[in-house]
Amino acid sequence: MRPVEAAGGGNGITLRTFGRSHRGLKRPNNEDAYLMRPVAGEGFLVAVADGVGGGPAGQEASRMALETLDDAVGIEIKDIARLASAVSLANRRIYESGQRDDALNGMGTTLTSAVVFPGRLMVAHVGDSRAYQLLDDHLVRLTIDHSLAAEMERAGGLTPEEAQHHPNRNVLTRVIGPFDRVRIDVTEISWGSGDRLLLCTDGLTAVLSDDDILDCSRRLSGYALIDALIELALNRGGPDNITVVLAEPDESEGDSHGR
Repeated sequence: MRPVEAAGGGNGITLRTFGRSHRGLKRPNNEDAYLMRPVAGEGFLVAVADGVGGGPAGQEASRMALETLDDAVGIEIKDIARLASAVSLANRRIYESGQRDDALNGMGTTLTSAVVFPGRLMVAHVGDSRAYQLLDDHLVRLTIDHSLAAEMERAGGLTPEEAQHHPNRNVLTRVIGPFDRVRIDVTEISWGSGDRLLLCTDGLTAVLSDDDILDCSRRLSGYALIDALIELALNRGGPDNITVVLAEPDESEGDSHGR
């Protein structure tokens, strides 16, 4: 997946993508990965993955998930079933790879993927990496965390603040790879001309609140926004790998990198 300079424009709207990944301050390796590239119809395929299993296994799982997603989605994608099928195939390939190699057995990864067009958004998601719709005065969380603490919060057993600091907040209830099948959350919505899409791994949201993200997004855009979010997470300890991808209508130069 080689870097490709790209922008999509339709109905007078130009979409550009921006992404960075940081190892953080506590982890020896970066098990996160991200993908950004154009698709037909003047849109983009974007995704983030956070490897589970530690070291080489986690890195291999996130890499394989994005490589499979990239290949399976292709250039022509018109419906959300294609995106969900690509995520399912990523799960199958990671599972089969783990079955063949004891050193990789049980490896997994989160995978939050989206195809964004000037007027339409499709999301397919497994794990606790997130997708946000950034609006002028608020943000909308487009995914739910598939974690034990988040499920306890949704059941009313924890407040949002308690879930944020719960010892089981990193225990995932759904992940790509360890089993031969996985349930995938899908969302499809219309997309406004000024809407922005932000994808991130939990290295960001473990230490930043939604209000923190909104505050930065009100003031900044493009790489300035991504860099500010990562810097803020690092200032709060940077306990995990941090990956952020942004798609927005913008006149400044963006790029599309698959990593």
